[in-house]
Amino acid sequence: MKQSQLLANINIQLSESVQWKPLLHAGTTNQLYTGSYQEQAVVLRVNAEQQVLGVCRKREEKVLNQIGSESWAPVIFQQELPDETQSGWLLMQRYTTVDSTPVAELRAQILGCVSGFQSIKSLPVYDYHALWNAYQEKIDDLDNSSQAQVLLNSIRALMLELNTIVAVECCLVHHDLHKGNLLSSAGQLIIIDWEYAGLGTPWLDAAALVSEFLVSPKAVAALPAFRNIDSETFEHGINTALHINKLLNQLWHGLSGYA
Repeated sequence: MKQSQLLANINIQLSESVQWKPLLHAGTTNQLYTGSYQEQAVVLRVNAEQQVLGVCRKREEKVLNQIGSESWAPVIFQQELPDETQSGWLLMQRYTTVDSTPVAELRAQILGCVSGFQSIKSLPVYDYHALWNAYQEKIDDLDNSSQAQVLLNSIRALMLELNTIVAVECCLVHHDLHKGNLLSSAGQLIIIDWEYAGLGTPWLDAAALVSEFLVSPKAVAALPAFRNIDSETFEHGINTALHINKLLNQLWHGLSGYA
């Protein structure tokens, strides 16, 4: 379907003639537009037509419904899941970027947000095994897959190691925490792009705090999920999670061109 027709169909569903303008957003797999809906500035995300590794729109919808009352959650006006006629879309409030805000000024708030994640434990489970299998299927279709296979094998082994280090209760995990997924509303940090979120291991978001926001491991260790873990075990766990995130990022980007 042509994009103009898709946007026209979305306006029909919204019962409003919104004038959509493309919104540039580096690195996204979706198409973004901005406009005015019910006299509010909004962003429309039109989902990528192809299946994106690790993304489940139904799970995302449940996560967004669950976190809707949280101060750090985006205001969602409407979300349409993909079906045989459309790839699906999501309409949310438009917020201010934090591009020019130093990471140091975001640390306290993002740490508080992740602390809030760890109190949310009633969500659809993020199936890591299914994700590894999906990666394996993608790798099997490649002519030259040796490097990707090594990465996936390493990730599987490290995840197994992470799960045996210490028992940590699963909770809400964003799985894609970085500055590009942060916005602001009158000084309140807003976290967006919940496509990969679900009930998972808090180690992975903890590792993102260290690598993406330079939060000290000591501050991360004080989060609710890790308070009963001794320092040596925590160090092992966070280093393992940092390695997993690094390899997974390499694998995702290496295979994204074949999605």
